[in-house]
Amino acid sequence: MTVQIEETVGIAATKIAQDINANCIIAIDQDLKLKEDYVDDYSHLDVLVAVFRKDNSTGMPIKNAYSTKLRKIAHGSIIPIKELLMEAISKEYIKKNDRVVCVIDESVGMGYKGLIFIFDVDKIFFNISAHNLTENVDSDVLESTIELAMEISKEGREGRKIGTSFIIGDKEEVLKHAKQMIINPFTGYDENLRKITDPMIKETVKEFSQLDGVFIVDKKGVIISAGSYLNVDTGDIALPGLGSRHRSCCAITKQTKAIAVVVSSSGKISVFKDGRIIMKI
Repeated sequence: MTVQIEETVGIAATKIAQDINANCIIAIDQDLKLKEDYVDDYSHLDVLVAVFRKDNSTGMPIKNAYSTKLRKIAHGSIIPIKELLMEAISKEYIKKNDRVVCVIDESVGMGYKGLIFIFDVDKIFFNISAHNLTENVDSDVLESTIELAMEISKEGREGRKIGTSFIIGDKEEVLKHAKQMIINPFTGYDENLRKITDPMIKETVKEFSQLDGVFIVDKKGVIISAGSYLNVDTGDIALPGLGSRHRSCCAITKQTKAIAVVVSSSGKISVFKDGRIIMKI
């Protein structure tokens, strides 16, 4: 029965790819060879990723395959799969503006007999992947932060444009370079109520975005503080046309492994890593 399901899912994925003019198909299975050779890692699963990409000159699929690790989280979530897509982009198997049909085998253990989903590689997702922006922070945390920054940029607050900043990284390292300008509005709340990935907290963050200072978010997405001041040396930071907010956020990414997402008062968004602008939105 399992073999029949796998074959049916594979045929369906190929048909879908043809119908929607997808550029490539990705198949993800458990890598049984690695499972035999290595001690089990209870936080990750060894998987084999096969990328079938249509050759523009011949029209025939070209296969690239590699072994990697899939992060284990709650059944049903596709976040680890998106992380695998990011890895495929960094390996240049997937390109910007691609349409991908992804096929997940039951052996991967996501709670399904088989799973097919379709993903468009837009500019933001491609840049996040190509520049390895999620090597030190969770991918869903960074994506949620950028999405929230885009909403703040578009909507403003109380009929006006506002600027704000998010610093995402190791809280111990970031807090060495920060001090609180006001009473921290997030103090005393359970971590589960302070996750930037939770849609329920969006309006709260938007309200506090009117405060001076930055939001500090840890690698797992917990909002540590709002209204924080960054005490960093910006003397060697050259950002023509940008102000102190951008300079401070740029400097903190140079001194730590943090990622900074900055919304300017004009509505433009900049993403910083390693002391330089990686992406503009």
